[in-house]
Amino acid sequence: MRRYFIKQLIMIIPTLLLVTIISFSLIRMMPADAVDTYLITHHMAKNPQNIELAEERLGLDEPVVSQYIHWMGGVLKLDFGVSYSNGQEVTPQLWQAFVKTLQLALASMIWIVIVTPLLGIGAAARPRGLVDKLTRIYCLCGTAIPTFVLGFILIRLFSVKWGVFPAVSDGTLKCLILPSFTLSLSHIAYFVQMLRNEVLQNREEVYILYARARGIPERLVFWTHLLKNSIQPLVNTVGISIGGLIAGTVIVENVFSWPGLGRLITKAILARDYPIIQGYILIIAATYIIATLISDIMSAIVDPRIRLGKGDVS
Repeated sequence: MRRYFIKQLIMIIPTLLLVTIISFSLIRMMPADAVDTYLITHHMAKNPQNIELAEERLGLDEPVVSQYIHWMGGVLKLDFGVSYSNGQEVTPQLWQAFVKTLQLALASMIWIVIVTPLLGIGAAARPRGLVDKLTRIYCLCGTAIPTFVLGFILIRLFSVKWGVFPAVSDGTLKCLILPSFTLSLSHIAYFVQMLRNEVLQNREEVYILYARARGIPERLVFWTHLLKNSIQPLVNTVGISIGGLIAGTVIVENVFSWPGLGRLITKAILARDYPIIQGYILIIAATYIIATLISDIMSAIVDPRIRLGKGDVS
């Protein structure tokens, strides 16, 4: 277990380095130029003198390799440079937005952890029953309805019509309910379907038959044998989904005006703000890597049979 953990930590370094190279190169291939956006933002005429001045201020007059080395030197110090659009340091902007997005993702994860077992276990307990049929209808609708459509529907009902929750962020905990619920619905539908299928599949396994043959009560067989083995794939997927929740907040944050990474990156893309875009990509990549590592460790804790390292069983 220790060797596996150390190996995964070491692999983070080349992975993030590769992400920085790819993101830095792809951003430079964007159709529009950051210089044009800079000139428009500062109400400057597009002429050779102003273009040269803008390139010098943005650091785009240097070779691409020099720009990357200079940027990486700042990244190692957690300095992502200065925003092209507002002239402020990028690191505080990313940090403030990341905290807001993390709040939204964790609130969505609470919905997932609470609702998924209730619907999944209820549907699997009595296959083809009323709860199972209603749950399957919900899973179909939850995965088919686009997130922005669902968000507008909830705003229309709970904010405009009934006035229960605010439509936009006002800094209170109450304004977190609608966006977090909207973000979690599609994930809940996926996890409920997965848990239901795992329970029904494992119900036919030999170890369940042996447990029943030994005279163990059916309720005990379900909770200690069937559910424990069925929840293993779910633990791994839920851990990885944390990164997906953070990366998938773009639409929800723009619908509910939530001041997180999603709104920040949308504005940065429109403004061709390279430092913010590069910092966002690096944060999302690091979040995915850390979430994957955590999910692997959780899987090893839940299921000791998982082999880690060179054939060791932890």
